[in-house]
Amino acid sequence: MGSPHGSGLPHSGAPVVVDPLPESVLSDHPCEVLTPEQVRAVLGTGASEGRRRDLGSVGPVCDWGNKERFSGFAVGFSVVSRQGLSAQYANTKPQKAVFRELDSVAGFPAVAFKDSEDEIVCTVAVGIANEYSVVTVVTLGLEGESDGTDSCVAAETVSEIVVENLKAKAGDDGGVVRRDR
Repeated sequence: MGSPHGSGLPHSGAPVVVDPLPESVLSDHPCEVLTPEQVRAVLGTGASEGRRRDLGSVGPVCDWGNKERFSGFAVGFSVVSRQGLSAQYANTKPQKAVFRELDSVAGFPAVAFKDSEDEIVCTVAVGIANEYSVVTVVTLGLEGESDGTDSCVAAETVSEIVVENLKAKAGDDGGVVRRDR
């Protein structure tokens, strides 16, 4: 198995991130990864402003919600463990009833997981480098639940927007990883 310092990555069946984004794209506040317009497009006009919290074992997270629709999502930067998608393959895959490898999210390897097929909460983790990932958790509102929307499709859509924003922040540098700081 890989060491906590990034060597031996990827492991546990996780794919290699071929053209990683520089870690500097995760330097901003996670609530700035989406524009207010993008948040409203996902949650509707009753969307809250992002609220940051820090998960010690993961990294910074931002939560948005819509109390009228009982829906919301969170975007986190998984930077603490230095394991990227390998952490999901090693730890999450054995515990979740649904664990799907996605074709790609904005050109990066990704997985979606939840407790059951009809679960209204789904998590999508996107490996933007072998050592770190972007994790999006979506909770469908009453509307999405009643119309049969798959919570993982919604999570994948939000993840796509987030990763495209991070790619734009990095600039199209041909996948060259800059070691800022």
